[in-house]
Amino acid sequence: MYSVQNKDESALVAQSLSGNHHAYGELVDRYKNAIYHHCFALVHNEAVAEDIAQETFIAAFYKLKLYNPKYRLSTWLFKIATNKSLNWLKRAGREIAADDSIIAAIASNQPGPDKQASYAELHTAVSKLPTKHKVVVSLYYWQGLSYGEIATVLMVPIGSVRGWLNRAKNQLRKELS
Repeated sequence: MYSVQNKDESALVAQSLSGNHHAYGELVDRYKNAIYHHCFALVHNEAVAEDIAQETFIAAFYKLKLYNPKYRLSTWLFKIATNKSLNWLKRAGREIAADDSIIAAIASNQPGPDKQASYAELHTAVSKLPTKHKVVVSLYYWQGLSYGEIATVLMVPIGSVRGWLNRAKNQLRKELS
């Protein structure tokens, strides 16, 4: 199934490069929720996450000719979104605190009522992690990227990704125990 989806994705990218705005719209529709949720996991502000997600797709549209089809399009989009989110955090000079809007903003992954408390507790704990740890947690657990894909997004060695994820898990275990 991945190869069929990848072929379809390649065709949509090619059509987009040829000026077909509907094809690019399909790519946006395919990834908009995942990109938004990733941005929100980093900035913890719905409006800012929406803006960054939109900026991600605008930047990707204008830089689509630079996309390397060797990688999944989602990996490239997450790289753009991560960079834009981290730049926003740097410019704003903020450490964003967790708030109650986390559950509402992640409605598509919302658990049943019996697990909402632990879900909110987990997101609160993740929001307290250092930024690079939040990024790898979001990309690995919530977006499903592999270590290699995360390394590509962040332009770091795979060992760094493994180390950051391991440290994040250790911090989360302490925070949640």
